[in-house]
Amino acid sequence: MGRYETMNSKTKFSDQVDFRTPTYLFKYIQSLFGRIDYDGACFADGSNALAKPLRLEEKWPKGIIYSNPPFDDDSIIKWIKKGFEHSRAEENNIHIMIIPNKLNHVKIQKECSELIDSIIFLGGRVNFKSQYSTKGGASRNGSVILIQEVKGLFQTFNFKLLSELKERFN
Repeated sequence: MGRYETMNSKTKFSDQVDFRTPTYLFKYIQSLFGRIDYDGACFADGSNALAKPLRLEEKWPKGIIYSNPPFDDDSIIKWIKKGFEHSRAEENNIHIMIIPNKLNHVKIQKECSELIDSIIFLGGRVNFKSQYSTKGGASRNGSVILIQEVKGLFQTFNFKLLSELKERFN
């Protein structure tokens, strides 16, 4: 199997959607904004919500929304587009997402590159909480935090080591 097939092939649990954000990472994200009002990518019953449950298909209310959407490109694009609309609808609306670092995917670049205001590249691999988790993280690409908020004229990029976040927020 060539490198392309290895990086783009599905793993045993690729189609699963229950990969929950680790507590230390959610605490870090909360520390950036002081609070998170809604979880915009939880199960319909809210059983995995980290804040007040909210669904993609609902009208998003004013506030700060966090999402850890399914990891496929089409889902990521849907959440980025919805988050952009939310972040521009009212002052102080913010959308924060954690996704696999798929920013090099052509489809995501074509449809979403202008819809992201800030990116935090996470050094290391996130061990999402799940019965489907694998040691070293479910994503082969590492993860990024995307932030959508009206703040400045330019996109910003930051870098954080997961080991430092674990030490500070665990």
